[in-house]
Amino acid sequence: MFQTHVFRGLPFAIKSAVLATALLVGNSASAAATAGFSTTDGGNVTGARSFSASTYEQINTIIANAKLDDNGKKVTGGAYPVIITYTGNEDALISQVIRDHTVDSSGNCPKARWNDAYRYVEIKEFTKGVTIQGANGSSANFGIVINKSSNVIVRNMKIGALAGANNDADMIRIDSGVNVWIDHNELFAVNNECKGSPDGDLTFESAIDIKKSSQDITVSYNYIHDVKKVGLDGSSSSDIAGGRKITFHHNVYRNVNARLPLQRGGWIHVYNNLYDGITDSGINVRQAGYALIESNWFQNAKNPITCRYDSSNCGFWDLRNNNVRNPGDFATYNITWSSGGTIDATNWTTTQPFPISLPYSYSPVSAQCVKDKLEQFAGVGKNNAQLTSSACGGSTSSTPVSSSSSSRSSSSVAVSSSSSSSSSSAAVSSSAGSAPVLSGTGDYPSGFSKCADLNGTCSVESGDGWVAFGRKGKWVTKRVSVPGTIACTVAAFGSDPGGNPNKCSYKR
Repeated sequence: MFQTHVFRGLPFAIKSAVLATALLVGNSASAAATAGFSTTDGGNVTGARSFSASTYEQINTIIANAKLDDNGKKVTGGAYPVIITYTGNEDALISQVIRDHTVDSSGNCPKARWNDAYRYVEIKEFTKGVTIQGANGSSANFGIVINKSSNVIVRNMKIGALAGANNDADMIRIDSGVNVWIDHNELFAVNNECKGSPDGDLTFESAIDIKKSSQDITVSYNYIHDVKKVGLDGSSSSDIAGGRKITFHHNVYRNVNARLPLQRGGWIHVYNNLYDGITDSGINVRQAGYALIESNWFQNAKNPITCRYDSSNCGFWDLRNNNVRNPGDFATYNITWSSGGTIDATNWTTTQPFPISLPYSYSPVSAQCVKDKLEQFAGVGKNNAQLTSSACGGSTSSTPVSSSSSSRSSSSVAVSSSSSSSSSSAAVSSSAGSAPVLSGTGDYPSGFSKCADLNGTCSVESGDGWVAFGRKGKWVTKRVSVPGTIACTVAAFGSDPGGNPNKCSYKR
């Protein structure tokens, strides 16, 4: 039974609409099973109060008030747990920041905003329990910082394209957070770098940074796309903090540049993730860290497992049951390597066994099932659905599939090359449909319309999903889901057709 709670003597004003939704909620009998190192129920525990908020300022006010008891006295660690449902929509702000930070053919951005103020929610020194969950259809152009707090869940939040990178504007940051679960969110920006950005690296900051004395973190079922810096596990080579324990599972990463994560020390368990379109480097294992990398699907990925930018103290990886089994699979899945790595997984073998026992139960599905089914479960609006073997159907084998095989998933990507006089198709998926025969001598094939310049992002909103990359009769094509996006880059399309400069277009 719910009971309305009345606040007295609080120094922060809550709008009446928010106050009216402050309720006492039921308890949680046992710790959540996150299938990872975290065991938190967040705010869903005995004595929790539930709120609705439409702005980040309201969320900050609710958290501030939750540090005070009903007499207005501050309580260390928080007076009561809270469940906050965010209902705002900031799609217009997100779209504007994306436009302002999408490079033109010269690498310039129309209106770079890396010096803007960082808009964010802060959960600071709060241990009583917090859940921040987005209502379906909500969106946020602000970040969430978890600072010296524990028992936190962030779920179903769509967070996009934060300005203020020069002010450390991460989408989600965990600083000395303990027992935190980041689950079923969508995080995105633009995977490019504006000319003149601070340090040449601050068009945007990270999707998820985990630093300092953070411990027992689970990052699961998130859809992270069009991001240059996905996330840190440690802010520097000295930020080891005794070794963080983090699980990354059932996340979809698409058109991302690097840091998946950039691991510094500690232990990470990385399983059942889909990596499609890594444009620089993937899981970067450094500072003697250990990574168990299990039952993942890698495709269209550059340097997917590596130790680079660290010449003296590389970490170790344990590879188990991923779709890539040996170097002979690299061409099948468009796995490529570049110079600069101290150690790369170019021989695709375990460098050291994972040295610790996992304290949780988990049931990974096959890598093939990850590729075929995960996108139906990851991200926002999925009602916290989870991928289990019962959903896999025939997707039970993660053995590499030959490009000539007739048994393939309909969710695969198809790639072809084309010129104005001929077309040769090498489809990864026979059920993806035949590549179109392109004609014309202009910037775009006949019947196609521009969607992005080189290094931009092409948003496909209609049509059959085929995107052309190139110019003046020299094109390669790639099929994406509709609606969907693809980076207008050589890395995303797998080859350079020599358009000089290349452009992207699709048939609407």
